[in-house]
Amino acid sequence: MRFSEDTRKEIFDRAGGMCEKCEKQIVLKNHFPGQRGAWQAHHKTAVSSGGGDYPSNGKALCLCCHKKTHTYCKHKK
Repeated sequence: MRFSEDTRKEIFDRAGGMCEKCEKQIVLKNHFPGQRGAWQAHHKTAVSSGGGDYPSNGKALCLCCHKKTHTYCKHKK
């Protein structure tokens, strides 16, 4: 599942515009490879494991850090 745009903004704001893993600056509207400061909202607990699409279950990660998560590869299949 995906976070709503309102939830993504709340996750971004809570992170202060920084990746919550490496502290690289991220840009709110950029989500795709090749975009400066691209990031994605990551589920701390996967939906398949009972996690929900709510702000406290989300983490702002730059694309590089998001690709390193154990659930990223499963999500992209």
